[in-house]
Amino acid sequence: MGLYEGIKDVAGIVQKADNIELYKQLLDLGSQALDMQNEIMQLRNENKELKDELNQKKKVIRHKDALYITLEGDEDQIHYCSTCWGSKGKFIQLNNEDRCYICDREWIAARH
Repeated sequence: MGLYEGIKDVAGIVQKADNIELYKQLLDLGSQALDMQNEIMQLRNENKELKDELNQKKKVIRHKDALYITLEGDEDQIHYCSTCWGSKGKFIQLNNEDRCYICDREWIAARH
């Protein structure tokens, strides 16, 4: 039996006993329990996202004297912008000349 079903069963018994105050308290506790379940679900999702992010960080291979990073296990060895990764945590794939369309655009905008 789940939490919701258990609260519902107890609420039915309390309602039959004609104790309005206890019934209100039980409904309030039920609402709080559901809020806590929602918060637990949100925290689990956040925890999973953080673990995934940490695992991605572990895969990053930094290349000396290069403006790119690669990912361990990537058979294609795609080049990603080391600046975007370092500053924003984003994997921005570089073009054929190993240039980043994000960094280049920001640099051009800053000059004007």
